[in-house]
Amino acid sequence: MLGAYSPDQKELFERVLWMRETKGLTFKGIADALVADGYKAPRGGLLGAESVFSIYKKGVRRVARLNASPRLEIRAVEVLSF
Repeated sequence: MLGAYSPDQKELFERVLWMRETKGLTFKGIADALVADGYKAPRGGLLGAESVFSIYKKGVRRVARLNASPRLEIRAVEVLSF
């Protein structure tokens, strides 16, 4: 599936989501906790508050998009007789 999360990305997003929504940590607090546990940014760099915010924001949008019901609309129906 194009654009699917890798297992590592999924784990990181789920951990960020849990820390933010269950524990109520700030993005800096989440970044500090993840760095202490050995996590790095998705591209291997330093994991800071900005990276955590981006992971959170994009992940929440992705979940909403994947769980949304499709919007269907019928327009301009034309019946032809032959």
